[in-house]
Amino acid sequence: MIRRQLLRAATAALAAVLAATGLQVATAASASAARTVYYDASRAGEFRTNFDQAAQIWNSRVSNVRLVPGTPASVTIYVDSGWPRAQVTGLGAGRIWMGWQAVNQGYHRTRIATHEFGHILGLPDRRTGLCSDLMSGSSAPVSCTNAYPSAAEASRVNQLFAGSVRASAAAGSYTWTEDAGVGILVVNGRPATENYPWLVYTSGCTGTLIKSNWVVTARHCPTPSSVRVGSINRTSGGTVVRVSRAVNHPSIDVKLFQLASSVSYAPAPIPTTSGAVGTATRIIGWGQTCAPRGCGSAPTVAHELDTSIVSDSRCSGINGPYEICTNNTNGNAGACYGDSGGPQVRRINGVWNVIGATSRAGNNNSTCATGPSIYGDLTSIRSWINSQVGGLPA
Repeated sequence: MIRRQLLRAATAALAAVLAATGLQVATAASASAARTVYYDASRAGEFRTNFDQAAQIWNSRVSNVRLVPGTPASVTIYVDSGWPRAQVTGLGAGRIWMGWQAVNQGYHRTRIATHEFGHILGLPDRRTGLCSDLMSGSSAPVSCTNAYPSAAEASRVNQLFAGSVRASAAAGSYTWTEDAGVGILVVNGRPATENYPWLVYTSGCTGTLIKSNWVVTARHCPTPSSVRVGSINRTSGGTVVRVSRAVNHPSIDVKLFQLASSVSYAPAPIPTTSGAVGTATRIIGWGQTCAPRGCGSAPTVAHELDTSIVSDSRCSGINGPYEICTNNTNGNAGACYGDSGGPQVRRINGVWNVIGATSRAGNNNSTCATGPSIYGDLTSIRSWINSQVGGLPA
């Protein structure tokens, strides 16, 4: 009896200490199984119920942490007129603001709440554009109502709250979106919004159909036995065609594939000039959608990003007359591994024209989208391409 009383007293003392930091162990049995993080949503106004729902969602998906309303709390939730955001001070601690700006644009309230709790639980933004990814945030469509973390996201939270990996989650600030009009994927673009008939998947790279039996891509890309033409899905649709030969440009990072047979898809025209600094362009590809090398696999559906041509002085090591320096939109969006060879296009009289092929980073950084990207300027070598393919389409 005395031993049980002492055990209860020790447990109560431990609970009191942890409660002072917003964390609590309910019983000796649960102490080793889950960490409890208390949140205070009393300042969240009408969104309090959304955060209660979000906590229940997380509790149904993870086992190593529990979100519980109560004080003293390690997480305080507010509401204001700005963008939803989280300021993380440590794993399981910080402040959240439910901003009306996203709600007024139609974003799902409970999805926002669950997303912001995700930051508190150690997850960064990964703006994949996929509704199935909770941490894709505003890069997913406004119509997305999924408020549940993916299996991978839940697994990561469990890892962070298990044993010695707890300390690996970095503090920081995260905002639902940095621009009302731009979802932050290619890294930080969005899934393709059109069925580009000239888009080509070239086994780990991306290419563009420029004639019924010719494709342009990057010279550093491997030459595959076949390519898929005419589909934004790299695993289905379009037409798979055998590659008969490859021709490298002698001086810049551009390669041509001749196809064994012609396809019926409309090729992308190559104009005579790429455009001046400030020209609006779009880049498209199947590159990884997170910034560090090897951080994720290629998406099944190609992604696109609206960007622009910037001054050559922004790109290190650029061959000015034959390459294009392309902006990293918002300072964190651009081409990445797997986008190599992919098209940079611009609208001319309502038609997409291809002006560039993805080559490399413009800042010699292995982390994508930290600086502008360099594209081979196809317009500058148009006469060479024309001679190699036996005449470009009119």
